[in-house]
Amino acid sequence: MKNPLRTQLDLFAPAIPPAKMSSEERVKAVMLLQSLLVEAASAPGTGLSGRSRKEAGDEQDHR
Repeated sequence: MKNPLRTQLDLFAPAIPPAKMSSEERVKAVMLLQSLLVEAASAPGTGLSGRSRKEAGDEQDHR
């Protein structure tokens, strides 16, 4: 018989608590993350349009 008082862990709770960061470290991390996201978004051929064209071309084969 299972224990009815046992609670299920939260699926979205972090397994490891976030690291403590100083304000200077946080500002630097945010700037680096922003730079990385801008670089990834502006890289040629990595956008959604490249994938959607291929998928649109494959759809006509499924009748």
